[in-house]
Amino acid sequence: MILVDKNIKERSTEIFVKNYNEASVNAISYDLHIKEIVGNSEYLKEYVLKPGEIVFIKTAEKIHMPDDLMGRIGEKNSRMRQGLCVSGPHYYPGHETYLYLRVQNISAGTIKIKEEDTIAQILFEELKEIPEQTYDNQPGASFNNEDEYLGMARYKDEYEKRMERIKDAGRDLDEKINHIYANILTLMGIFVSIFSLLMVNFTNITNKNMNGRYIATINVSLGIVIALFLGLIILLVNNKEIKKSTFIIYICIIIVLIIALFFLLG
Repeated sequence: MILVDKNIKERSTEIFVKNYNEASVNAISYDLHIKEIVGNSEYLKEYVLKPGEIVFIKTAEKIHMPDDLMGRIGEKNSRMRQGLCVSGPHYYPGHETYLYLRVQNISAGTIKIKEEDTIAQILFEELKEIPEQTYDNQPGASFNNEDEYLGMARYKDEYEKRMERIKDAGRDLDEKINHIYANILTLMGIFVSIFSLLMVNFTNITNKNMNGRYIATINVSLGIVIALFLGLIILLVNNKEIKKSTFIIYICIIIVLIIALFFLLG
C-alpha cells in the first residue's frame, strides 16, 4: 500500500531526519530538493548540464525509513518534460541517509540545476511484514548514514576487478585478431614469393643466354628479399609469438643466403 498525503504528514517525524517541509507533500509522494551537486572534488550549489551529461545530486532531505516502509524514487513530470532523467535506488527499511540521485540531461540543449530546485519525488510503500533484517543491520551496508558522497564505496574494488577482466578479454581478442592478420599476411607473402620464384625461373630457363650461375644468383638474391619480407611481417604483426630458437634459426638462414650470394658473385 502506498502512503497518501495524510499518512506522510502523520509519519513525517519517523521518516524525515532533516529538512522536512509539509508544503512538499503531494497526494501520494513527497518532493525532494537539491542541496548540492556532486562535482569531481567539491560540492556545487549550481551546475549547467550539457546534453548527455550525468551528475549526482545530494538532496536537502535526510531520511530514515521506518521498518515497515520502503521508499521509491519517481521522476517529476515537469523535470521529465524539461529533458532531465532522474533515477535513484529503492530505500529499504532501516536505511538512514541523504538521498543521492543520478541526473542526466537527455535533451539537445543545456539545463541549469541549482540548490533548492525540486528534482524528484519519493513514494512510500507500506510492507506486508517487517523484514527479518533491516538495512541498518545488514552486514556491509555500504550506503547507510551516507552524509558525504561515497561513490561506489565497498563495491569499487569488485567493479574494478570486473572492468580489468573485461580489459583483459579485449586485449586477448586484439591479440587473436593480430595473430589471424599475421597468418593471412604470411600466407600471402609465401604465395607471392613462390609465384615470383616460379616466374623468374621460368623466364630465365626460356632465355638460352642465361647460365646456371646467373640463375642461381638471381634465386638466392630473391630468396634473401623474400626472407627479409616475411621476417618483417612476423616481427611487426606477430612478434609476441616468436620463440628465441625460431628467431636464431631465421637469422642463420639469412646469413647462409648472404654467404651463398657472395660466393656466387665472387
